Amino acid sequence: MTRIFTKRMATGALALALLLPALALAPRPALAVKVLAVVNDLPITDFDVRQRMKLHRVLGMRFPSTAAARKRALQSLIDDAVLMAEARRRGMQVDETRVEAAVRNMARGMGGMEKLKGALRKQGLGMDQLRQFVRAQMIFRAIAARNGFKPRVTVSEAEVRRRLNKILSDPRLKPITIWRLRQAMLPVEKVSPVMRDQLLLARAVEAQQIMRNYRGCSSLKRAAAGIFNVQVSRVIEADPRKLPPPLKKALKKAGTKRLVGPIRTPRGIQVIGFCGTRTIKPKLPAGTKEQLRERLRASLEQEKLSRQVEIFMKKLRRKAIIEWRTKRS
Repeated sequence: MTRIFTKRMATGALALALLLPALALAPRPALAVKVLAVVNDLPITDFDVRQRMKLHRVLGMRFPSTAAARKRALQSLIDDAVLMAEARRRGMQVDETRVEAAVRNMARGMGGMEKLKGALRKQGLGMDQLRQFVRAQMIFRAIAARNGFKPRVTVSEAEVRRRLNKILSDPRLKPITIWRLRQAMLPVEKVSPVMRDQLLLARAVEAQQIMRNYRGCSSLKRAAAGIFNVQVSRVIEADPRKLPPPLKKALKKAGTKRLVGPIRTPRGIQVIGFCGTRTIKPKLPAGTKEQLRERLRASLEQEKLSRQVEIFMKKLRRKAIIEWRTKRS
């Protein structure tokens, strides 16, 4: 079969040959930014959410999990967009001198303007992002005032007591008994299966020698003296509830003056000593009980206030066009 190669094809092939190296050397585009939601034609991206999460950290806001922090950051950005749109609709403007005064006030609470700027830089943020956050807060207060929204929050002694009792009854605050263990490992190198069995037997004999010389946890190194390549651990604290039942039973039976073993493991031969128990009493949050009560009261007040603010913001969101581009959390 005859191959026909025209002048036009040759020109096209040459152009392609010149283009391919250029494509290979061209800088790659940055990773695509994922749009999570669009509020009144304003896109909110995953990058925006990460930046807002960082800003929340700088401002001392803490959340129980990364997922919760991310959810709050996304909702905060959506609410900012809703508030800005509502302000434009009403012809409201924020006095920038008040924004700067609020930023200076925040800086004083964080040890000065330079410290605030340094904390922002450390997170890859700038002052404009903080100003945007403050501006949205001011717009919220102005719109809330015009709508007659004046949240009233009261917390009763009974509510504080119930929350305090819930904390005090948390199983994580109950004393835990820990078992103190110490082990000696007689390792066996990687050899043929036949040689390995012989070495394991020889090491088991050496382990029995350690067991005969053992007089308690502090004597383990002395009991292993003179035996080649023995790895003696420090005292290990273990939760007895997580120990294998046969080992737990053997340790109880051996007590603190005898070793359990020899135990064959993938690494070699092991012996384990029981060094007694230790009770750990988890500490309550820092401060006196009265200080804890006051912190709980403030926390309950904030929870109630947040619920009222959320109800108010839901009414404003109904006026906005919010398009979700990802699964709502």
